[in-house]
Amino acid sequence: MGMSLSMAAMMVPSAAPFFIAYGRDSRRPAALGLVVLVYVGVWALIGIAADLAMGQVMLPSSWLLPAAAIALAVAYTVTPWSRWARTRCREMCRREAHGGRLRDALADSLRYSACCVVCSAGVMIAIVALGMSNLVVVGAGAALMLALKLPSLRELEARAR
Repeated sequence: MGMSLSMAAMMVPSAAPFFIAYGRDSRRPAALGLVVLVYVGVWALIGIAADLAMGQVMLPSSWLLPAAAIALAVAYTVTPWSRWARTRCREMCRREAHGGRLRDALADSLRYSACCVVCSAGVMIAIVALGMSNLVVVGAGAALMLALKLPSLRELEARAR
């Protein structure tokens, strides 16, 4: 249960730009509430699955596992699949006219959650391997995911023109 709460709490800050854009565009508190609830639920389920998996595995206490987890996270983050998902997350934060109806909110939230899971999978594996009970690791993971999902300076400059 603790890992599901940690996982959901860690990922909410990285989705804040989407929540803000969705709330601004839809202007419907119920739709925004559903979007947040679905997103948190998706990450809580992933946390439960990770907790169950970690309960079945005995990790060695060696520096090799954290090093391999970090290398995997870096390698995955630069893959085309991860870059596509990050770009899609950014697009969903920028686009105007989010649905507003509950059915639209559910679909938008599931779409955004799926992109978020894809773009952050490598980092999540590293965080789970490094220790979800370590607040420094969780905080660093949350900051990294937010930094990865925010638009780059180049995107901001292009949008300003």
